[in-house]
Amino acid sequence: MPAVKSTEKGVKTKRATRTPTEMLLHGRKGDTRMLIIRYTQEGFDLSDVRDMISTSELYMEHDLVQRITGKSLRTVQRLAKETEPVRLNRQQSTVAFQYAQVLEHAINVFGSQPLAEDWLKKPCKFLEGHIPLELIDNTLGFQVVEDYLSRIEHGVYQ
Repeated sequence: MPAVKSTEKGVKTKRATRTPTEMLLHGRKGDTRMLIIRYTQEGFDLSDVRDMISTSELYMEHDLVQRITGKSLRTVQRLAKETEPVRLNRQQSTVAFQYAQVLEHAINVFGSQPLAEDWLKKPCKFLEGHIPLELIDNTLGFQVVEDYLSRIEHGVYQ
């Protein structure tokens, strides 16, 4: 179980012992795209999505669980209290995986989570001034952010 860390603003995040995508996959193998597609079709558990989000101050501050589910904070809190696990639908699960993948990729590119989160929240010239975090929930936006992270990783960027 990850340790809890307090922040200045009173938001509590968990120090991740697993990567964001591992948290969503909850111990299942996820080394091929076809497996990921199958898992998103089955739907991720809301609790796993909340755990993944709780490892990031940036993700907590931007209420990503609401952006992923399309539901209000109160509804998400009510669903989280259900005795049976609540599963996201295919679209919600795909968006959750996109957020996990981008965070993980950015951490690998920038070398630390604070640097990755700092990059994700600032307007980017290559993205025509858009903030990477705000593009991820759109399939095309996600691909553009991933492509740019790959370019940075390989030293081919503007």
